[in-house]
Amino acid sequence: MYEIDYLWVGEKSNTGDAIAMRFTRPDIGNHAIVVIDGGFHETGDRLADHIKNYYGTSVVDLVVCTHPDDDHINGLFELVERVTIHRLLIHRPSRYGFGEGDDVKSEKVEDLIAVARSKGTIIDDDVFAGSTYFGGALAVAGPSESYYKQMLVEQSSGSVLASLSSKAQSVFGTVIRKAKSLVGDPGETMVGDNGGTTPRNNSSIILDLQVDGMRALFTGDAGVPALERAADQLDDLGRTKTIDMFDVPHHGSRHNLTPELLDRLLGAETLLNRGIAMASVGKEADDHPRPEVANAIKRRGYPVFCTRGINLWWRSTDAPSRSGYNISSTPLEWLDESEEGAA
Repeated sequence: MYEIDYLWVGEKSNTGDAIAMRFTRPDIGNHAIVVIDGGFHETGDRLADHIKNYYGTSVVDLVVCTHPDDDHINGLFELVERVTIHRLLIHRPSRYGFGEGDDVKSEKVEDLIAVARSKGTIIDDDVFAGSTYFGGALAVAGPSESYYKQMLVEQSSGSVLASLSSKAQSVFGTVIRKAKSLVGDPGETMVGDNGGTTPRNNSSIILDLQVDGMRALFTGDAGVPALERAADQLDDLGRTKTIDMFDVPHHGSRHNLTPELLDRLLGAETLLNRGIAMASVGKEADDHPRPEVANAIKRRGYPVFCTRGINLWWRSTDAPSRSGYNISSTPLEWLDESEEGAA
């Protein structure tokens, strides 16, 4: 049995990740409860309520903070106060000499660790690519420790950070008109990752879940170099089953994927559906996912579903029913990429 919930994050155009899941452990047959990121502060309470209401518990086996951006880590402060968390997987810049004043959010990480430890949570700050949890059901695909340290150095470098921040502002600060739906496929236009994403995004913890014949890949905000390394790691681990659920990285930004990487992860273009894709976007975030990204994923057999003010619930046929929980969602149609702005 498995069920995966994407909670909506962001009242307007702000967006973030808050993912909860419950699945049957293959090693001992008990249910495992896992949370990946907590969205903003206001998301944390909803996340705690969701776990109690629909998973029937106030105990979480594992919480993963993929990286310490506000839209991923802030809600975990509320969650740790509301539920019992056995383990927290979070990478810790202070282990590598970073601290106050460094642009790697070391202080925020330390604050969360301190609160979690005060509640009795075990901190997994030294778990990297190749490690597994729950009898191998959940594998850490990335980053490796060496790549994580490399990303810390790059993030703290003024020259690298300045160029990436300027590029990000030009993208996310631009008003982009809402993409219109099309009747048919407009054809591939995504030719690259438009210069890539930030080192902190590339430090995201990437997770591969395989349970009950299903495979889900959770990407955080990772970009192409991080995802390529994760794919190599998964190949080494023999975790090559077709992906059934693909977590669209960084809310569908155009800086995180390339056609070649999608071919490797999802397979080449196909007329048949292979699985589904989930994208966390804010209620009014009409500029995400980017049309060329959503179309490219759909083209490879993965219809894209967006939170955009609703929760998404994906589960096995034997998952418990939810009385009154009947929010319906439909995947994105083909999107008109000509409606985008210049960014």
